[in-house]
Amino acid sequence: MKRILVGSTQVHIRNGDFFNVKMNTPTLNEQNKIADFLTAIDEKIAAVDGQLQQAEDFKKGLLQQMFV
Repeated sequence: MKRILVGSTQVHIRNGDFFNVKMNTPTLNEQNKIADFLTAIDEKIAAVDGQLQQAEDFKKGLLQQMFV
């Protein structure tokens, strides 16, 4: 990107130069693997969040029994 910068005080990139820049992107197969990995992480986070909620509910129940 540095080689297409224009200007000395207010540096900018011209639209034509920007749209001609080649960007390396993962293949569709790699993108699917990344998406599957992130989905698996989201599912694990949701499961742990559920366990945490159950533990908090259990704790509330124990505290209520102490003061009855």
